[in-house]
Amino acid sequence: MSGVNLIMNSYNYIKEILNDCPDFGLDMRNIKFKKLTSGKTNQSFLIEDDLKKYVLRLNSKKSHNYNIDRQRELKILNSIKDKSIGPKVVYCDQEYNFLITEFIKGTPLSLDKISCQDNKYLNDMIDKYQKIKINIPKFNYLEHFKKYEIFISKNSHIDLRLLKKLDNFYPYLEDFQNQDWKPVLCHHDLSSLNIIKTNNGLRIIDWEYSAYGHADFDKKYTRLSKTKDNFFDDLFGILDELWFLINDI
Repeated sequence: MSGVNLIMNSYNYIKEILNDCPDFGLDMRNIKFKKLTSGKTNQSFLIEDDLKKYVLRLNSKKSHNYNIDRQRELKILNSIKDKSIGPKVVYCDQEYNFLITEFIKGTPLSLDKISCQDNKYLNDMIDKYQKIKINIPKFNYLEHFKKYEIFISKNSHIDLRLLKKLDNFYPYLEDFQNQDWKPVLCHHDLSSLNIIKTNNGLRIIDWEYSAYGHADFDKKYTRLSKTKDNFFDDLFGILDELWFLINDI
C-alpha cells in the first residue's frame, strides 16, 4: 500500500473515531491532524482545531506481544490525572483500540545533557508518583522476560549469544523477583522522548508499560542513580534486545 493510501486510510479512520466519540469540544469542520513520529509501539496523531489540541493514539495490534495491559494503563492514568504528572485521559474506547489524551506542549528532556535543576525535578517527579497508591498487583519481571522469550522463540529466532545471556541472567532475576521488596508505581520506559519539559515543569507521557514495580527501576533507567549496578544494567540491556526482536516480528 502506498504512503498516500496509508495516510488517507488513517485520516478516514480518525474521522470515524472522532465522530463516534462523545463530544469533547473539537470543531469537526476545522479539524486537522498530523502523525507524531516519536512513538515506537503505536501510531499517534496530533488532533487539533483552531482552539484545542489532543493526542489520539491508535494502539498497536501487537499490544499483547509486548505484554502491555491496557486496562492497567488506564487505571494508572486515571490515578495520576490530577497530580500534574502525565496527560489527562479524554476518552478511551471499551475495546482499548485507541486512547485520546490532552496534548502536552513542550520539548523532550535530554537525559544526556540534563542540568542539575532538571535532574532534581525529575528525581522529585519520580518520588511523587511512587507515593501514589493503586490497587494493582506487584509486577513480575521474571514472568515478563519469559513471555518475551517464549513469544520470540515461537515466532522468530533468538541467537545463541542472547540465549546464553538469558540462561545466565535468569537465576539473578528470579532471586530479585522473590525478594521482599515493596512495589511502587513505575513508568518502565523513561526515555528522553517520554519526559516533556513544559513551562510548568516536567510531565511524563506514554505510560503503557507502567506497573507496580521495583522502586529503583525508573531512577536506574534514567541514570539518576549514579551508583554502578550490574544487575539493572544487564536487565535493561537484555530487555531492550528482546523488545526490538518482538518489534521486528
